Amino acid sequence: MEKTRKRRKNFSQDEKMEMVKLHYLEGVSQSELARRYGTAQAVVSRIMIKFAAENDKSALLMKKDAKTSESEEIKALRRENLELRKKLYEETMRADFYDTMVDVAEEMFGIEIRKKAGTGQSKGCTGTSVTK
Repeated sequence: MEKTRKRRKNFSQDEKMEMVKLHYLEGVSQSELARRYGTAQAVVSRIMIKFAAENDKSALLMKKDAKTSESEEIKALRRENLELRKKLYEETMRADFYDTMVDVAEEMFGIEIRKKAGTGQSKGCTGTSVTK
């Protein structure tokens, strides 16, 4: 079985910068980048190393921003999760209260308030006429 070799591709500066941004800012792995761009992981790794060597501060800032934004995102998701849990609790309490209120009203007035399954209004009946 012959091992297929990937053709060497020269990437433009824009493509290299896009790879770097995807890796540092969005957390895309080097192996995933290699797959996306149709090249070897070693090529992507060299691009990352070269970028870091040529752009010390920028690379570090990008790494730091990626970590910071990720931790901020996690905190925001935790806050959202807590808010949603509170809303769910309140809605559950409201539904339970409604059920209890309907049960009490049905018992007090002796009428069925909840519509039973399979029942419907008869055609032509508007509910305004009373038969004796």
